[in-house]
Amino acid sequence: MRKLTGLLLLGFAIASLAASIAYAEADGSPRVIATYFHGTFRCQTCLHIESLAHYDVTDVMASDIESGQLIWRSLNFDEDENAQYQEQFKLEGSTLIITLEDGGEVLKWVQLDRVWDIYDDKEAFDKYVLGTIEEYLIAGSEIVADKVLSE
Repeated sequence: MRKLTGLLLLGFAIASLAASIAYAEADGSPRVIATYFHGTFRCQTCLHIESLAHYDVTDVMASDIESGQLIWRSLNFDEDENAQYQEQFKLEGSTLIITLEDGGEVLKWVQLDRVWDIYDDKEAFDKYVLGTIEEYLIAGSEIVADKVLSE
């Protein structure tokens, strides 16, 4: 019974996330996307950094995920369907990229290089990652406000 309940909850969570993404895309609102890019081979540090970033985005910023303003992705840049990101973001290895997108267009982006220096200091890591995401969410809100004022 517990497994069934867990599977139902997982299914609901996945459906809710898909609906939030579809909503954000449909209404044309800007959104922030946190993407952890990695290769096929993954070291323990890479996995640890991804785990910390995933927690920050999906748990700490859960309300922004639910609203569709924030999206988490983990993409293998070695796979053919993700190859364009290597050129777009000048990827040289595993990294966390934060983008602000509107209408499918990347308005601005940043590579969070310091995660490699501070992955063993959770407080500094959280402050760095969450602070950057917050900055991008504010920029997205300003775009929405400008759109409303111009209508």
